[in-house]
Amino acid sequence: MKIGFFSDNFPPRLGGVATYSFQLPYFLKELRPEIKVEVTVFDRQSVVSEPLDAPKLTINRFPKQSLINLGWVIFRAIRKGNFDVVHATTFFPVGFFVALFAKIFRIKSCLTVYGTEVVTSRGSWITKFVKRVTLMMFDYIAAFSLSTKQVMLDKYHLNPGKVSVIYPCISPLSASSIYDARKNFGFLESDFVVLFVGRLVERKGALDLIKAIDQIEDTGVKLLFVGGGDKGLLENYVRENNLGQRVFFAGSVPHEEILNYYQAAQVFSMPSFFEPKEEDIEGLGIVYLEAQISGLPVLGTSSGGIPEAISDGQTGFVVPPRDVAALAQKISLLKEDKNLYQAMSQQAGVFVRENFSWEKNIDQHLNLYQK
Repeated sequence: MKIGFFSDNFPPRLGGVATYSFQLPYFLKELRPEIKVEVTVFDRQSVVSEPLDAPKLTINRFPKQSLINLGWVIFRAIRKGNFDVVHATTFFPVGFFVALFAKIFRIKSCLTVYGTEVVTSRGSWITKFVKRVTLMMFDYIAAFSLSTKQVMLDKYHLNPGKVSVIYPCISPLSASSIYDARKNFGFLESDFVVLFVGRLVERKGALDLIKAIDQIEDTGVKLLFVGGGDKGLLENYVRENNLGQRVFFAGSVPHEEILNYYQAAQVFSMPSFFEPKEEDIEGLGIVYLEAQISGLPVLGTSSGGIPEAISDGQTGFVVPPRDVAALAQKISLLKEDKNLYQAMSQQAGVFVRENFSWEKNIDQHLNLYQK
């Protein structure tokens, strides 16, 4: 069997989608070496270094230019690839061309869907129409969560039989270089560090997390943000509320170094919420899995697929979206109750390994491909 993967969100870009777009073909090849795998990537960067484990994959990179150019590259790749299955790990426009040319060449096609891309109604009526047609053209769709699957069925009235839930996976993280990230920010050994990893956009709940820290009287509770984006509003709040000694910004960190930050923290939280105006939702959240497999209890919200990534009360807590007081209470509880903290820390890795293994994920994908 030969499988062709296509994506325009791939390392060295950061984020869950980019990570998954690399790891899915990588672990497919790692666990099923008899299967041929080829990856076609569209990137705005002209020069990149491949991920550390990339030599095991055939990765063909092309500049992301016009729609016509993108479609032409995908057409040639599918025509010459002799693929049994083509799989798009990003939806639009890459997914549209993959599904279209798969139909023309009578090849099985599969699409991975994360969350926001199927929730949003933004764009012209032509864009909306093409997105709907794209979903209809794919033979199989792998949704990141039960929440994402239900959104798709409700919004697009697809045949439930073509949509499967295949959870993303995570393996224990490694780092290209090891260092003590706590020292970079002057944290004391006694400091209890809450970590946020993600884009600094409104719906990720960064401001809610800062407000929760502000409500906690214990000044030994610190907050560390890792991720790019507009931090102007956040910095203004920190400055106006004299939180400069408790809230810190690391900026963007290469994924191959992110383990250092999980190891520097005691708790992870990204209190995302659904933003109706932006039509942006958390499909699941790979960072919750990364944190848990690194031994961190996690705090998430009951938004989108987040509850599916956390064992509430066992590996962390799920609180209502925008509930600052609940966030503050759970952070304080984890700091004060050392027995509870240790139990959650130990169970976190077990939960991820049992429910989000690459062996299970790859078996589920192969079952789709072989239908």
